[in-house]
Amino acid sequence: MVAPSAHFFPNIAIRLVRSALPPHQAVFRVPARTNKVDLATLLTGLYGLRVTDIRTMNYAGRSHVTPVRAGPHRNKAVATAAAAYKKAIVSLQDDFDWPPPRHSGAIAAPPTMAKGAPSRKFRHRLPPPRPDDPAFLLSQNKGAPTSVKATD
Repeated sequence: MVAPSAHFFPNIAIRLVRSALPPHQAVFRVPARTNKVDLATLLTGLYGLRVTDIRTMNYAGRSHVTPVRAGPHRNKAVATAAAAYKKAIVSLQDDFDWPPPRHSGAIAAPPTMAKGAPSRKFRHRLPPPRPDDPAFLLSQNKGAPTSVKATD
């Protein structure tokens, strides 16, 4: 890696995109006005990457039509579009090391509760469970209690 520059303040927002390319290539999503020289300077000056080649592709932003339901232009449609962007495939001299993921990517399923158990939403308002309560023993998967005393 090249030593990063001490003072380099770009005004370009880039996004790293995961892909199935070889390890010496990385994909970035950059603004449409960014050119190859700016991107190479940014990656070298800010991150110390040695860039060998850059390929870019321009994409138009997605457009959609929204109906207007009120006001003077009622029953008409307004067309809106997202900003255009450019995808850049950057070839590097060294293999690119991905940063570690923030999380596993999968949303964990909520824990299951016993049927008839109180909602978790109001759990902070409930008194603590008693160890001799049959419902508490069932919720702890310890099975049915062996002796339950009936109270009048």
